[in-house]
Amino acid sequence: MPEQSLDKGAPMSSAPMTYRPDRAPDWGAMWDSYCALPRDGGPPHRATMLCAQEKADPASPGYGAACAEIAGGIQAVSGLSASPSDPGWLAVHCPSAGMARWLAEAIVEERVGARADGKLLLLPVGDYYTVEGEIKNVITVVAKTTHYWNAHVPLETKRYLATMERIAGLKARITGRLRRTQNGRRDRT
Repeated sequence: MPEQSLDKGAPMSSAPMTYRPDRAPDWGAMWDSYCALPRDGGPPHRATMLCAQEKADPASPGYGAACAEIAGGIQAVSGLSASPSDPGWLAVHCPSAGMARWLAEAIVEERVGARADGKLLLLPVGDYYTVEGEIKNVITVVAKTTHYWNAHVPLETKRYLATMERIAGLKARITGRLRRTQNGRRDRT
């Protein structure tokens, strides 16, 4: 009988939902193991990219509920706080810009939209997101990637990312000073 090969590009199966006695999702107790990240040869979490909702209405009840549920789930699985950002995005407050960037890159490989803006990790949100669908997807990839950041990313990598942050900050300050100096010279002529 021929050996079956696993499609490592296929999305991973979903963990079953776990609920507290009040029937609210128990995000902190849902995951007891983690699969390898796609960057390490594991399957992505989703088959298709989950993107931020275009033209999201932050005033809609569904949008507010999705933001609150995702923020609560992120706090439960990672200890990080999150708050609404630009329409369609939720901002997760990371201790460093390097962590935010690393998480964003790893989350995109899981096929969930993400980007970093300084120490903020921006994740998608929409008023149509459901607890057992998109909300769970966002929380799952944060659980998975923050676990990897905390338990598996080597200290040397974290130090390198911190050094790169400092260099980028220094470059921005130097560039700003050069622009001000050049503008000052133009104003005098």
